[in-house]
Amino acid sequence: MTDRHLFLASKRAAVSFAPDPDTGALRPWLAPGGTGNVVADQAGILGVSWIASADTDEDREAAAEHPDGLEVRLPSGRDIRIRLLRHDRETFAVVQNLLTAELLWAANNYGWDRWTTPTFGEETYTAMDHFARFTEDFAGALLGASAEVADPVYLVHDYQLIGVPALLRQRRPDAPVLLFVHIPWPSADYWRILPKPVRTALVESMLPATTIGFFAWRWVRNFLDCVADLLPDAEVDREAGVVHWRGHRCRVRAMPLGYSPLALRGRAPRLPDGVEEWAGADPLVVHSGRTDPMKNAVRAVRAFVMAVRGDERLGSVRLLVRMNPNRLYVDANADYKRRVEDAVAEANRELGGDRVRSHCDNEVDHTIACFERADLLVFNSTVDGQNLSTFEAPLVNTRDADVVLSEMCGAAEVLAPVCRTVNPFDLVEQAEAIRAGLTAPAEERAAAAKRRREVAAPWTLEEWVRAQLDGLAEDHEDSHG
Repeated sequence: MTDRHLFLASKRAAVSFAPDPDTGALRPWLAPGGTGNVVADQAGILGVSWIASADTDEDREAAAEHPDGLEVRLPSGRDIRIRLLRHDRETFAVVQNLLTAELLWAANNYGWDRWTTPTFGEETYTAMDHFARFTEDFAGALLGASAEVADPVYLVHDYQLIGVPALLRQRRPDAPVLLFVHIPWPSADYWRILPKPVRTALVESMLPATTIGFFAWRWVRNFLDCVADLLPDAEVDREAGVVHWRGHRCRVRAMPLGYSPLALRGRAPRLPDGVEEWAGADPLVVHSGRTDPMKNAVRAVRAFVMAVRGDERLGSVRLLVRMNPNRLYVDANADYKRRVEDAVAEANRELGGDRVRSHCDNEVDHTIACFERADLLVFNSTVDGQNLSTFEAPLVNTRDADVVLSEMCGAAEVLAPVCRTVNPFDLVEQAEAIRAGLTAPAEERAAAAKRRREVAAPWTLEEWVRAQLDGLAEDHEDSHG
């Protein structure tokens, strides 16, 4: 497949533009983590141009100055060319603030309690109209870039672009199209919460892809259940992961990703200010994640308190809640950050002293240093498409830290045998896992850490990219066989 011309797109870019403090000229600044960085490194591996959205006014200005794209060097050392799309301002604002941040993110990550949320009004249907225009922007850019190419291959990434495959298929009916969704896919009953025309149209817009990828089989099964539930004319082979619908064959695959080796190398890890002095030689538990309710830090803090109060051997253990600020303009995320801070304060009142701290910034080297220093790592997300930190942290850790891992992380399908998997809603189970992880004998910890590294190591970005291209080539051949 790599001998054909590849075209890559995702909404999120790994860069944003802002004035250089010394020169005042616009320059790219690399954002930490997330889909954008994964897709950026994929672009670097493949040597292709990448199409993404211009998020800010500065991004739009840079896009106007460089209509054919511009070169950016990634932390991995790879060079990429990125072209930023300037969407209609109102369309982008609606897609950014309502459709993706509130509607689709909540639907796919089980963000509604169904008692009080959601309620759909006219604004939902208006948002879908804007989403159609947003989708057309990306499809048009991909089709325009590939207009002179006889055999293009399209790689479309993440949930904001799930409408693109249908438009590509209309214009390039024989082209291989991969759609990779980086977040969970919910159960059929939960997906039915969405308005009827929304839930059905979105699934229908995905199926014209040759291949649909998710990080975990759990999300594959849920998606196939949604297709069977909503589209009576679709033939769904759950065992093979194949959907036949209106003359087209679509294969749905699980393709796990763990980490980018180059992105982990060449870092200069350093602990956030004051953490080294605060932790000293005491055992340190690290919980890490974005400022997103699904990351579940409040329950982690409560479980930590239960573990410490229930075992006198844990009298000197400390907990650091390491957060990356993410979409704090979303009420749920801002409220989550406040609730975490309140939980930290309450824990210190219960335990006495300064036993629990939170720290929030976007410095990747801070996160890596926390992973290195930890004596126990906690990733207890209520749901997670994959969570690459669960692979990265054991690989860089220097203290044989055990790992407490939510069974609702996509990563659990690979790492569960070498982690302490927990129900993210069960405080008793999480507290016991924290206690067991901190009190295990040194020899047992070292052997378990070695096994974790061995299990995590093969799941590299390079292997993930290869899996996408090999799977797409096989599925394209099968659909034309």
